[in-house]
Amino acid sequence: MIFKFFLFSSTLALSALAEASNAPGSTSDPVLLLKEKGITSDRLGETSLGLKSADLCLCPFACDTLATILGKNRTDTAGQASYEASQSKFWSLQQSNETNPRCFVHPVDAEEVSIIILLSRATGCPFTAKGGGHTAFQGASSSQGGITIDFDRMKNVTPGADGNSVAIGPGSTWLDVYTTLDKLNLTMAGGRASTVGVSGLTLGGGISFFSGLYGMTCDNIINYEIVLASGEIITVDVNTDADLYWALRGGGGNFGIVTQFNASTFEQGDIWGSTLLWEMNSTKTALIDAFISYAMNGSEEDPNSSLILSFAHVQENQTWVSEAMLHHSDPQPSGEHPQVFDDFVSIENTIQNNTRNAPISNFTVEVDANSPPGSRESYWTLTTHADKQLALDMLTIFEEEIIPIQNLTDFLPAFVYQVITVPQLKAMTRNGGNTLGIGGSKKPLLLTNYCASWMLDSDDVLVLKAFSNMVSRSQELARGRGLDHPYLYMNYASQFQDPLGSYGAENRARLMEVSKKYDPYGVFQNLKLGYFNFDGAPVQSQLSGNSTI
Repeated sequence: MIFKFFLFSSTLALSALAEASNAPGSTSDPVLLLKEKGITSDRLGETSLGLKSADLCLCPFACDTLATILGKNRTDTAGQASYEASQSKFWSLQQSNETNPRCFVHPVDAEEVSIIILLSRATGCPFTAKGGGHTAFQGASSSQGGITIDFDRMKNVTPGADGNSVAIGPGSTWLDVYTTLDKLNLTMAGGRASTVGVSGLTLGGGISFFSGLYGMTCDNIINYEIVLASGEIITVDVNTDADLYWALRGGGGNFGIVTQFNASTFEQGDIWGSTLLWEMNSTKTALIDAFISYAMNGSEEDPNSSLILSFAHVQENQTWVSEAMLHHSDPQPSGEHPQVFDDFVSIENTIQNNTRNAPISNFTVEVDANSPPGSRESYWTLTTHADKQLALDMLTIFEEEIIPIQNLTDFLPAFVYQVITVPQLKAMTRNGGNTLGIGGSKKPLLLTNYCASWMLDSDDVLVLKAFSNMVSRSQELARGRGLDHPYLYMNYASQFQDPLGSYGAENRARLMEVSKKYDPYGVFQNLKLGYFNFDGAPVQSQLSGNSTI
């Protein structure tokens, strides 16, 4: 149904919009632009005139054309072993098993991405871009029936000669970045999980081991190379197309396709890290005490530190566990730890204590091990103000919703607390600020990530309904105590949430204006599928039958 809508809207309407627009990047006809690049055919001519669109089967035509242009070794269609290989690279089963593009294409540079966008416009065939493929929900970074642009051939990580920057391709993961920078005793304020892609995390904000010092990952991008809906390739920074530069700092993939990120780097050798594990029921109160103390005081006093606090039910031995992942940019003498983490280290009866100094890449592998691929996945998020009793009560709600479904096949639910610290909020105001609507706030925020993995699609409704309940109950509780906050972190949001709408009415309106300026055709609102745009939550309908979110 979506595909038929795009055939109707884009083939006829986009050319008319383009003719009427004098905005940056405007053009008269994608078919003419393709012709200027040496790509033409009678069938493309027919699409530009709106002829025979119902008979042309335009997504097969688009994919066949791409196979001719790029070569069959870089265009995968159903039935090929290469197609199955491309489909298997997604993190969640909802993406790898349930989203079936007409083709995967593997560009090697921005010019080829430009051709793909223009061909999508000319044929009305929808597209989506895949970086790391680490989003949970179906179709988030893969186009059902359309073109999935897989950036696995654009994984360059090239440090600048001055040691102050690194150029990163959109197919890179954070392990790619850190293994390159570790060798030079350099790093950047990037992601914390090894297999997460640079593109998605950065465009949605990006929390780092170094966020207390440098803010979000998006706050550390010097410039972006981006392909616009017109096919034009431009580089934007704080001085050139500053409005688009601002929009890309948290606004997601709503303005074009970024084909290179140029990020700031700084000197950094090994960091200190510790993963501590306990039985939950006997430690949760002490851990929440320590967490709130860190949020209100420690995180501001020592911005070199970072913290992830998790609670989970382990089905294998029917236990509830607590885990604190502590990190600090300064290596520590053997057997010692940063003072800011005294309260956590003093909690007794640890089941596991994995403390060491190591390269950053080593710790990203450890973080990533908590969420291996090959399961059905769901992420949800909520932000509140920091408060001990609220944090305890939200954990209780999590337990109450999990207990009735705790024995679903291979079910692993987790509840994660993090702090958006005051130094982090201050750092978000650099270079004109980002789009998130929280930069410069004077009080820390409690960022919650609800996550689950399970195996059977028949359990989807039970899991999603439970997580919807725990989010809505916690939000209502926070609101009743005057502790709620609208912000939703895009990289943790579910398909039933609207992060762009949480940035505030002014920022959302400004983002939409930037979108209209650089994409007057609405290509990235209509032809580009997946993830989050300005229409609200990607899924707003019933889950199945009479069960609703």
